[in-house]
Amino acid sequence: MEHGVELLEGRQEFVITFSTILQAVLPIYFLVMLGVVLRKIRILTPETDAGLFKMVVHCFYPCLILDKTLSNDLVRQPGVVASGIALGFGIVVCGFLIAGLVGRGIGLQKGTGLRTFGLSAGIQNYGYMAIPLLLVLFAGEKTLGVLFVHSLGVELALWGVGLMILAGGMKGSLKALINGPIVAVVLGLGLAYSGGWQFFEPGEDGGPFVGQILRQSISWCGAAAVPLGLMLIGAVMFDFALKERPSLKIGFGALLVRVVLIPAGILCLARYLPVVIELKQVLVVQAAMPAAVTPVILARNYGGSPGVAVQVVLATSIAGLVTTPLIVSIGLRFVFGAGS
Repeated sequence: MEHGVELLEGRQEFVITFSTILQAVLPIYFLVMLGVVLRKIRILTPETDAGLFKMVVHCFYPCLILDKTLSNDLVRQPGVVASGIALGFGIVVCGFLIAGLVGRGIGLQKGTGLRTFGLSAGIQNYGYMAIPLLLVLFAGEKTLGVLFVHSLGVELALWGVGLMILAGGMKGSLKALINGPIVAVVLGLGLAYSGGWQFFEPGEDGGPFVGQILRQSISWCGAAAVPLGLMLIGAVMFDFALKERPSLKIGFGALLVRVVLIPAGILCLARYLPVVIELKQVLVVQAAMPAAVTPVILARNYGGSPGVAVQVVLATSIAGLVTTPLIVSIGLRFVFGAGS
């Protein structure tokens, strides 16, 4: 048995305990808190944020995507790719709708944060917090490839639909679709289907020397994406937490959306849809994720209410220390019948 997952008679049996899940979650929050501390002692300063974010989003994270998709046979299956993208897009668009309805229910209106609440509560942290959790729980390099295909659907929903909700139109949406992660997923899929991935294959029987050097460099750059991304998230959250006064109705609404309504829907999809087990694993972890941080930045740049987005992120992230392992535990039992 390895990482809490056991193979029996050709099928995957999950024997992941709650303590295993908690051990997988705590390092994520440790890195976020490390970012807070580094900001507090002025090692990670606001002046460096823009450059570091660009380096993570447009270099390190795309390298991580390529590293986990190049030799992944699952992303060479059209059915897996289509279902992953469709679910990523559909879940987030439905999330925007659910969050918008809850926002109206708690008294928000256009001009007072309704659009921003719908955007920020409707989309989960689909990358930096999900990646280490998937690796620890399922020991799945292949699962990460499926996550990135799923994330392509999420990105399309965020930049194609979410930005329209926030800005009230198409302004900037199409241009925003050309970013590092989307380009990396499309490139990875192109190399997977064309056979170009073999140029980068490591090992004695792998690709040429130059390709193997490039693959090792890509792997090293990709390894930096998650730790640095989590620390930057912590630093940004710290900045906004000092400026925003908490609102009980926004916090309650965010938790209702991200801890109850959306997880229930995602877990039902994971249980009943006829998709590969790796995509089911991705959906279980996605169901447990707190709100994404990206809407905070979008709200600042596209006329939204950054304060609302920050409160959604803070409420769901703080609660996530308890709710993330709880939802994953419930999800494993509900979807796979796993003891936890």
